[in-house]
Amino acid sequence: MVGRRWLILAALVLTAAVTAVWARADAAPSRQAVPAPRWIVVSGSVPGLVDAGLPQSILDDANNPSTLLLVQHVYTNSYLPEGTPTFNFRGAADLARALRAGEIPDSMHWVLLDLEASSLTPERDQRDPIGALRRAQDVAHRYGKSVIFTPAIDLMNVLEPGLSGDALYRAFIDRLVTPGAAIADGFEIQSQRTEATEYATSFVKAAVQAAYAANPAGAPVLAGVSTNPNGRQVTADDMLEVYNAAKAAGATGYWLNIPGGGDECPNCGEPQYEVAVEFLKKITSTPTPPTETGFPTETGLPTGLIPTGPVIPTSGPFGS
Repeated sequence: MVGRRWLILAALVLTAAVTAVWARADAAPSRQAVPAPRWIVVSGSVPGLVDAGLPQSILDDANNPSTLLLVQHVYTNSYLPEGTPTFNFRGAADLARALRAGEIPDSMHWVLLDLEASSLTPERDQRDPIGALRRAQDVAHRYGKSVIFTPAIDLMNVLEPGLSGDALYRAFIDRLVTPGAAIADGFEIQSQRTEATEYATSFVKAAVQAAYAANPAGAPVLAGVSTNPNGRQVTADDMLEVYNAAKAAGATGYWLNIPGGGDECPNCGEPQYEVAVEFLKKITSTPTPPTETGFPTETGLPTGLIPTGPVIPTSGPFGS
């Protein structure tokens, strides 16, 4: 009888232990465990920035785990060895498959879900981007990963064809920013599309504010800037205009795009590294703009005014 009681007790202990393990696996990962992303950049573009004259002080400022370096396979970037190699996925199924196959290392906390209206993103995900985000996060959270959702504005060509101007950007905020930011671990606004247009400041401001309104807990919200969005020629000042508007609205990080010609951007031509370096130099020397409330972005504010999530240092461009 005593032996039987010990067996029952051991079974109960084992059941409790297994339940605890599964509970930890299913729980959303803590954002306190890793730094919030401050910059996203393709790892392979860093040598081009250095060759174009990027100051060592700016490079040093970027050399920390909050700089996410987009890679196709994990390796250490010799210029930014403390940066975090990060995978970018164009579909929820590919993200889930990579996790289940053990292709994403434990050291990689953030993964990107970058959906676009192109052959690179499955049609199912184009038609239902929020559903794709839910599927991706369901799997990612089981593996202790967090998802940065970065939907392209051209998804509106699938969701609501024919829109342009104000109507396009309002619909994008209503259909993708608000519901996406409400559930995503992080959200990146592809604001680079508006550089050198009449919507350069108004769109990113409204999108950042909508993202925080949807997720008052303060998940990271990033904004995109580009040296040549969709192949258009822009200046460092055009990039700076979007950057300053995003920062004033409370953005906590940025994706620096330096596209070159290829399947993802057939019209982009040669990467514009010199424009990127000029932009980075400008934000190094530019004072921190005030937020819409009149306070600098690094100052804590009452809930509901700007994000209540991680406070991001503002020393240097990669500390913005």
